[in-house]
Amino acid sequence: MRTYRPSWRGGLLAALALVSALAPHPASAGWPPAPDADMADPANWPNDPGYGYADDRDGQWNYFSFLPPAAPGVERRAGEVASGMSIDLAWRVSIGDPRVVIAVTDSGIHWEKPDLVDKAYLNRRELLTHKPFLAGGVPCGGDGDLAGFDCNGDGVLSVSDYAISVPLPAGDRNGNGVLDAGDLILAYSDGIDDDGNGYVDDISGWDFMKNDNDPYDDTRYGHGTGEAEDSSSQANNGIAKAGACPRCMFLPLRVGDSFIGDVQAFGESVVYATDSGAKVVQCALGTLNMTRFAQAALDYAYEKNVLVVTSMADENSRHHNMPAASNHTLPVHAIQFDGPSARASRSFLDFHPCSNYGGQNFLSASGTSCSSEATGQLSGIAGLLYAAAQKYNTVPQLSPGEAHSIFFFTADDIDVPESREPGSIYRFSQPGFDQRFGYGRVNAARALEAIRDGRIPPAVDIVSPRWFEVLYKDRASGPIEIRGTIAAPRANAYDFVVEWASGVQPLEEDFGKHVLAQRLNVDPTVVTGAAEPLARLDVRNVSPNHTRDIDSPRGENDRTITVRVRAVAHYGGAIGDVTGEMRRTYYVHSDPDLAAGFPLWLGDSIEASPKMADLDGDGVREIVVPTGGGKIHALRLTKTGHAELPGFPFKTNPLDGLASPPIDGAPSHAAAPGYASGKVSLDLAREGFMNAPAIADLDGDGVVEIVATSFAGTIYVLGPDGSQRAGFPYRLPRVPSCPRALDMPAPSGPCMDEDQRITRGAFASPVLVDLDLDGRLDIVQAAFDGKLYALDASGAPLPGFPVEIRHDPEKNPSVRSRILTTPAVADFNGDGVMDLVVGSNERLGASGQFGAVSVVDGRGTLAEGGPILSGWPVTMSSFQIFPLVAEGVPNSPVVARFEGSLAAVAHGNVSMPFVLPADPGAQTSLGAQPANLLPVRPDPDVPGGLLRGLEPSSVYGPLSLASRPDAMLPLFSSPSVGDIDQDGVPDVIASGASLLLASTLQGNAAGGGEHLLAAWSGKTGAMLPGSPFLLEDFTFFNNHAIADLDGDDYPEIITGSGGYFLHAYDGCGREPAGFPKFTGQWIASTAAVGDLDGDGTLEVAAGTRSGFLYVWHTRGRTDGVIAWESFHHDNRNTGNLEVPLDQGTLRKAKAPLTVDTCEEARLPRPLEASGGCDCRAAGRDGGDTRAAALLLVGLAAVLGRRRPARA
Repeated sequence: MRTYRPSWRGGLLAALALVSALAPHPASAGWPPAPDADMADPANWPNDPGYGYADDRDGQWNYFSFLPPAAPGVERRAGEVASGMSIDLAWRVSIGDPRVVIAVTDSGIHWEKPDLVDKAYLNRRELLTHKPFLAGGVPCGGDGDLAGFDCNGDGVLSVSDYAISVPLPAGDRNGNGVLDAGDLILAYSDGIDDDGNGYVDDISGWDFMKNDNDPYDDTRYGHGTGEAEDSSSQANNGIAKAGACPRCMFLPLRVGDSFIGDVQAFGESVVYATDSGAKVVQCALGTLNMTRFAQAALDYAYEKNVLVVTSMADENSRHHNMPAASNHTLPVHAIQFDGPSARASRSFLDFHPCSNYGGQNFLSASGTSCSSEATGQLSGIAGLLYAAAQKYNTVPQLSPGEAHSIFFFTADDIDVPESREPGSIYRFSQPGFDQRFGYGRVNAARALEAIRDGRIPPAVDIVSPRWFEVLYKDRASGPIEIRGTIAAPRANAYDFVVEWASGVQPLEEDFGKHVLAQRLNVDPTVVTGAAEPLARLDVRNVSPNHTRDIDSPRGENDRTITVRVRAVAHYGGAIGDVTGEMRRTYYVHSDPDLAAGFPLWLGDSIEASPKMADLDGDGVREIVVPTGGGKIHALRLTKTGHAELPGFPFKTNPLDGLASPPIDGAPSHAAAPGYASGKVSLDLAREGFMNAPAIADLDGDGVVEIVATSFAGTIYVLGPDGSQRAGFPYRLPRVPSCPRALDMPAPSGPCMDEDQRITRGAFASPVLVDLDLDGRLDIVQAAFDGKLYALDASGAPLPGFPVEIRHDPEKNPSVRSRILTTPAVADFNGDGVMDLVVGSNERLGASGQFGAVSVVDGRGTLAEGGPILSGWPVTMSSFQIFPLVAEGVPNSPVVARFEGSLAAVAHGNVSMPFVLPADPGAQTSLGAQPANLLPVRPDPDVPGGLLRGLEPSSVYGPLSLASRPDAMLPLFSSPSVGDIDQDGVPDVIASGASLLLASTLQGNAAGGGEHLLAAWSGKTGAMLPGSPFLLEDFTFFNNHAIADLDGDDYPEIITGSGGYFLHAYDGCGREPAGFPKFTGQWIASTAAVGDLDGDGTLEVAAGTRSGFLYVWHTRGRTDGVIAWESFHHDNRNTGNLEVPLDQGTLRKAKAPLTVDTCEEARLPRPLEASGGCDCRAAGRDGGDTRAAALLLVGLAAVLGRRRPARA
């Protein structure tokens, strides 16, 4: 039988390797430290080689309660006494407890890591029939639950008990040279759910991505392994570094193959962790969605006293990372030292540019690896906190609400006065809470001492309104309820006050002016808020006016208020009073353009772009909106609000692991306690959508269908009544993990491993096009298994499909990659059959910083010469900034005709858009400019000479308000095309970031850099007069709607970002009256435009990641210019400007827009590159390409500091 991997010499050699890895090293005599140990004395350090500092290494500076000696000539900033979080002092109280389990929800685990091998939690109930034995078959010792397991007598069930078992159970089944928990999973999985928890053979965690019992990191990304090391590595074993909680155990829960993934898998993992007895959930994730199911899981964990630590994200931005911006989480970000090394640094309180900020940024944790490391470190410290609670017999159990306030009020306040001075190199801070640093730097020692001394604060919780909700003064009919709870069962009594103050970071003295509720001496048996609201807020009487904060230069927080609930527990005696609190950020706003009944909260996040179509045949369009939680809404506007069409909302299939009966042979965990109890509703656990639907008459019967594809990989086709069409849903094929056991046979089809980074699922939107020329539309779907699928209206695959997209399969036969891009449709070879333009996540070049775009023949594999058209693929630079969403070419290409030439427009991450004709011409190297690139333009330096392509991104339009000198290159989002200047030739639109922003991300500069939206003339290649336009944050996943919203015959580019606003810029940089539109939330979807109320004027609809659907009335008309009505151009998602829309026209203005016809945008010019900080953009000539190169270099430096993949 052919095996999947070469055999490893298992058995005895594996045992020797493991015994060597686990053998005790000479321990430090001072470990664990005594209660009065001097932790600056190396004699009291653990003997891990990476712990201590030296001239050539920083050591674990972020653990120190002291300042390591400064290098010669370095003067430390006055007032700082510690470089880190005083974890070393906390170890004098506790080094953890194996009963405290930290659930690491991430990319899975490298089982063989020597510092983690013996720390993986083993589920003894699944091993009761597989106990280890001593020589001669003698049972091992142990008491209680450990009876028969504790072979080495250390009081803990771990792999080391099996390592000394004689004989070895089955040797090294996974072939990594070490006996580890992965080997036990392979050896002892018997198909029986021994513990009856709903998960068969969950010996050491679970894989919620693949729905199996081995959470191994099959792509070897390593992020989850690094997280486990941060929180849970062994200490004083002579290996690597110490984890924050060296005696805690970790439970590996794989929710994706990186830190980016589906929140539904995270929700499943939280329920599992809670049911498995974990005390801490470690979540260094940025999920693609946020759902009611995930929130229900977080609520379940909170109720069961499980603390969930979450990451603020890594982009030095304000956008609200998920699931951190949810109820019942503890968000944290990173701070660092400000020099090249710890010893050469002046301060250890520097905001890490690989972190986000905002009102939900509760805590700062020290580390150099972004918010991910901060999450791991705080999770380990939380493990210490719960271990201390075990040690000091804290009864009742410590609650997450109490833990929150312990961390808040024991933190080291970060108040750097010089940060408030003009030109400061430090990010703004102030006394008390601020959005850059939260309550301050975590102080582990003080937190544990609070447990030791019984100084446990009240548990304060706010659940409604939701984080970052906009409260509309002009819509309010009465006071808004503030809901939550306050509990202090350990105290003699407690007081509380609910109050609000203006801004995202009010000073202490700003509170007290607006008290909403207050009570004194509440009986400790009373849980305030359990039956009634905590308070009521009448927004009609609220003015959010305040001095604009320095981190909101474009007014992002102008409408902000902070609601704070503070409680004081009265203990008396030596303990005295102990304070706890919780806060929420809201906005107070008015908008007369909002349609009645909007914004509408749909319960789940809205990453999918809405569409508008007439579903019920009344001549007026409805809004079709899929959600991240698995619903498709179809809403009509009414005079008083909105109404759902009959049969809607449609609900997708249950998640594979929670379907009953099971789907596609996958196991079901519906009997798990969290679900069986009803605490977490299975009805919420459904396949979610991250992409736009497609809407058209598929089968030619005169009735439209809605086609939508879930992130999990199921294609749904619905009628206008919400019923499913015959032949659907259609499930894309499963892609399992490649076999781990050496003796297992090779799979019959593709599987997921380090080279084949593929899985079941889809991010691309479905595309509707007639490929087989039968007069009916077919469904094209790009998928996570690296293939393009094509189905007819009955769900039958078209001949010639699927087509696998690979750059050079002969050179790299084992490499397979996902596809994120939505294909664009056009007939490139003139054979009458539409072809498909598509990018792939395949990373090219030695460093993986290139990608490719291909044109697939519409006949697929039946085409003569193969499925890829001659001259393609075209490669382009594309930086691997994030896994999944920013690697290879994840940005969807589009198509238009430029002065008679049909061309695709595509760009990678941090690369200029290429305008590529059907014959793009030769490339001299990866990413080189193709020979036939468009447009063709005069060379200003060579008389009669010609240049090809768009002008360099450093050449801004003369009316642009963007700072210069600088440069703009696209990033994270997809292009659009449309005739913005009305000269008869489409223009190229893309959004991204400036060079100065990239340089700011590299270092500790306190300001500078911009988020930009650019438009290049398709005729001249030059930026339009007002381009690039200013945005407030990154644009992820979307492209840009184009329509005239003010009736002046010049269209606006409509786009949102993570910075709360939906903008509508014309080519001059002007916005219609009432724009930009404020949402207070992250907009990742593309807006849709159309007439929703039948009055002949346009509405604009957009969703937010917080789950709110917005609809605004505009002065634009249905017979005006509408070039790009929604994501990927039209309701069929063709991405082709030439496909006719059933509204508007492409050109209407009497004369092209020029500088002379523009009025300057009526916006205040922002700080120039030299203002607001001590940083400047690198100098460059306007017309050369050095700016692009500098930006690439700048982002390359950033990549090394972002969440690293850990080997």
